[in-house]
This record gives sequence, C-alpha cells and structure tokens, in this order.
Amino acid sequence: MNPQLRVETQVFVLVNDDAAADFVELTAIEEVGGYQQEVNIPTDTGQPIQYDGSTTGPSYNEAGSPLQVSWSVRPQVMKLPISSVETWLADNAFEETAAHGVRNLVINPDLISTIGG
Repeated sequence: MNPQLRVETQVFVLVNDDAAADFVELTAIEEVGGYQQEVNIPTDTGQPIQYDGSTTGPSYNEAGSPLQVSWSVRPQVMKLPISSVETWLADNAFEETAAHGVRNLVINPDLISTIGG
C-alpha cells in the first residue's frame, strides 16, 4: 500500500509567551495545485532531515505500518504560546480535540529507516 503520503514535521514546545509563533497561523491550509497544503511550514528551524518510513501510532509498536510515508523533520524546536493551541483546538478543520497515541521508541533495526533514503 502506497498512498504517496508526505509528512512535514516540526517539534514544538508550549510556552506562556504570546510573542512566540502562533499555531493558528502556522497551520493555515490553502489549495495549491489542486491539493490542500500547509502553506506556513517554518523555514527557520533548520534544513529538514528526510527519510522514508511508515505511518506511526501505538498499533505499530511491534510491526511497521503497511502505509509508506516520506518524512521531513526539522531539527530545531519552535516555541508556541499554549494559548494559540487552545484557540486552534476550539476551531480546526480536522475537528481534533485531543492528542493521539504515539509509537514507543523504536529499537528494532528492521523497523528503522536509514536517514537520507
């Protein structure tokens, strides 16, 4: 199964500082080339580290997901005011209301991708 998924990743730390980046602005979505796209992906948090992998989540702790994904992970953490996340949660296109489960730290070499391809 290859749905041609691409994941753009940014790690955030929540702070009590309204001068930090605004999560609502960062998550703006627009149609670009006929596809819904995230248009405000940060450009000042380092060159993304790219690798091939799969979807994640607690159901894939022991075996990789059959869905292939190309990942881009920015190496520097960005600060967000916790109030902007609260604002986004109150009115978001995905109807998200809570955090999702995450995969355990992957230590099985068969489930680890080589960085750079």
